[in-house]
Amino acid sequence: MHTLESASRTLRFSVFEADLRAAELRKHGVRIKLQDQPFRILSLLLERPGDIVTRDELRQELWHDHTFVDFDRSLNKAMAKLRSALGDSAESPRYIETIPRHGYRLLVPVAPHQVEDAQSRYTHANSLPDEIFGDAETSAANVDSSFIEKPARLFYSFTEGWSFSFLMAVIVTLVVLAGVMSLRLKQSEILYGRSASVNPRQSVAVLGFRNLSGNPQDAWLSTAFSDWLATELSVGDQLRTVPAENIARMKLELRLPELDSLGAASLAQIKKDLGSDLVVAGSYAMLGKEHDARIRLDVRLIDAKSGETLFATSETGTDENLFALVATAGEELRGHLGVRKVTEAETVEVALMLPSNSEAARLYAEGLSDLRVLNAREAQSKLEQAVAAEPNFALVHSALASAWSQLGYDQNAAREAKKSFDLSANLPRAQRLLVEGRYHELSHEEDKAIAIYQALFKFFPDNPDFGLHLANAQIKAARWREALDTISALRLLPAPLGNDPRIDMAEGDAARSLGDMKRADIAMSAAAEKARASGALLLLAKARVAQAWLYENLGRFEDVEKAVKESKGLYQAAHDRKGVSTATTIHAIALEQSGDYQAARENYLESLAILNETGDEAGAANETDNLADIYLYLGDLPKAAKSYSDALGTYEKIRDDDGAALAKLGLGDVALAKGEHEAAKKFYGEALEICRRIGDRGREASALYGLGQAYRIEGDVSQAWDVESRASLIFKEVGDAVPQAQAELQQANLLLDQNKPEAAVAALEQAAELLKPANALRDQAFAEVVRGRAALSNQRPAEAAAAISRARDFAQRSHDRELELSCRIVSAQIEATAANARRREEIARELKQVADIAAGSGYRYKSMEARFLLATLPSEAHLNSVERTQVTNLQREASAAGFKQIADRATAALRN
Repeated sequence: MHTLESASRTLRFSVFEADLRAAELRKHGVRIKLQDQPFRILSLLLERPGDIVTRDELRQELWHDHTFVDFDRSLNKAMAKLRSALGDSAESPRYIETIPRHGYRLLVPVAPHQVEDAQSRYTHANSLPDEIFGDAETSAANVDSSFIEKPARLFYSFTEGWSFSFLMAVIVTLVVLAGVMSLRLKQSEILYGRSASVNPRQSVAVLGFRNLSGNPQDAWLSTAFSDWLATELSVGDQLRTVPAENIARMKLELRLPELDSLGAASLAQIKKDLGSDLVVAGSYAMLGKEHDARIRLDVRLIDAKSGETLFATSETGTDENLFALVATAGEELRGHLGVRKVTEAETVEVALMLPSNSEAARLYAEGLSDLRVLNAREAQSKLEQAVAAEPNFALVHSALASAWSQLGYDQNAAREAKKSFDLSANLPRAQRLLVEGRYHELSHEEDKAIAIYQALFKFFPDNPDFGLHLANAQIKAARWREALDTISALRLLPAPLGNDPRIDMAEGDAARSLGDMKRADIAMSAAAEKARASGALLLLAKARVAQAWLYENLGRFEDVEKAVKESKGLYQAAHDRKGVSTATTIHAIALEQSGDYQAARENYLESLAILNETGDEAGAANETDNLADIYLYLGDLPKAAKSYSDALGTYEKIRDDDGAALAKLGLGDVALAKGEHEAAKKFYGEALEICRRIGDRGREASALYGLGQAYRIEGDVSQAWDVESRASLIFKEVGDAVPQAQAELQQANLLLDQNKPEAAVAALEQAAELLKPANALRDQAFAEVVRGRAALSNQRPAEAAAAISRARDFAQRSHDRELELSCRIVSAQIEATAANARRREEIARELKQVADIAAGSGYRYKSMEARFLLATLPSEAHLNSVERTQVTNLQREASAAGFKQIADRATAALRN
């Protein structure tokens, strides 16, 4: 057994020092509060590195004989506190390994500690006030450990390739998104009726730094310097820094000159776009040869309104003290702006937000840069490498979650968000809340996300981004009226904060969801006007896409085309490929709803190509599903089936259960069109199970609607009526009028099957009322088919013919195969009621053609419908021997296929 000499009672392991005499644990000189029992466990492990310390030995050390205690529970609790202090994990141990049913083993080497290091270099760290750590009993696993993990990784740089001076400077600089750090109660009362107005902080936008050397390998420093300097300026919350995502958007939409030479016109555009009082820009250059290279960082502070350079500085250092350059420049900027210096407590907070080695920092910066310009595929690759380089850095997991989300891998995104949340205990409170809110959003826990964003907006009422997070989470959770209340609070912010076009867009989304189309139209128009006036062209493109969607719902197709054309042009000018795809899809949906299926298909294909190119697998799956709908409408059942199957494969790959349910519904529709009712029921049943499991009520109702159609084919009227009624009720509960109308149209068909025309007409009229305000031309055409059947049952052939004529108009324009077949069959029935012998021959030829076309296209059930009518012309009461033979054969074929509805009708015809 290996035992250390007891002469030195301060032992060093990894980045920690344990003073056994004083019972103190330190990490690079920062004292970590650790209770007595966890420290005694650590002492035993340090005395015997590499050896197993049994649970029995620990019991004897911690609890004397005749001490009555729940040993297992108490030891587990003490070990958990020790692991928390060390930033260790039982599942992936770095320091302490659990030996199941035996004990524990220290995994790292232990050596006597040279005291000079801590005393000479970290004296200031030991003098940090105790209140920073909080109550020792309640926060040993949370607040105390917040000084452990990240600072130690920073200082443990001698094995990671960073210089000591560089790492000391790191602590002063990097608070990622520090604009949300250190929640300020002095502003927390403003939004909840306790203050009349918001006094916004001075805002600063750090635009970026030009790479004068031109070496692509150094390009990541522009993002890193920008984020680090924004962090330095926002510490203490006296300044409000503009989010980097907003700045990235602004760069895409404004054609700016080089960032180190901005003129008055460019600054005016920036001020309008970002609403920023001040901007920071500059450049950097590598000096000298590779072995003794140095770097110069030039920084300028500019008044965005006047264009005056308020301050300029130039700092030079080595590539090993990059953070020191930023820290020095940031401190000078803070001093010039009258902002106090960073405190020692804030210095420690900064360290918690930092990657611990240069490779992780580079990969993280490159990943963020790609993510901010929606290049999710490259971002995901680089961020995964950053995770591999530093798996316990919370913020890289959060960024990776965003990349996965953009790519459509919802479960992967939720997994990474969970990792970020699990690792966030040591982050400053506000950043931890942001990480937690994002985790709940990606996990579809909207209520929890809303509570998080409410807290952030309450404490930072001058931050519109937090308010927008809240409003959008409320919209996603269908809490639309609450979202409108949040939007009202955002509008109370002084200009330019309260005039942000994103506020209008959120209002438009909430109002549209509530069915208030007038308010939605006004809000979306205001968003577009404000974005246009401020030069925020990508926001304008987004607003115009939202307007297009609104116009689509209102049936204003000419306005849709204009909005889509403008937004698509703006996205193309900004090289935003995903934006182009979104606009193209909106146009395709409008074309589909208007009945121009061919043009819709071309637009879907164009969008799909972009989505495949950008790696957006979820978007590609959605587009493939959209294409399948078009193929189904056009009667190309094989292509429809393949497209739905392809979409299903992608949905299952990315673990998108809701998408998988959607694709299964489509496959059910194809099977139903082919008359394969057992297969249809299987797909609808699987979709129903998924939707009930994940709580998607709307698609649950769609699955019931499909099952009702299958039961109708089988002649199970009772079961069909039951599921269609349930579907209609759910659609009504969720406020989905068009699908509710579809279900009620199926109920009308069921009533007509039972020869109950009056009840069918009542159901039909109710469905028609639901469809009247909607832009659902295909559904309206099918309603006309049902109306024609009902009028025929009521012996009103002229009314029936007029209804079918209206339906055929859409069928012919759109080339909708199922609708066209339905129209021709009902039309033949209408004409046969008053036809002479010659006309009956023409009708027979028409029905023969319909039967052949239906059979050739795979519509087996429709083909049998046409054949039955053909065999029973002119009346089911007068069958000759040939017709009886045809009906008998059809009855047997329908029975064998399970088409009980047709089989029963054939049986009745033979009986008559």
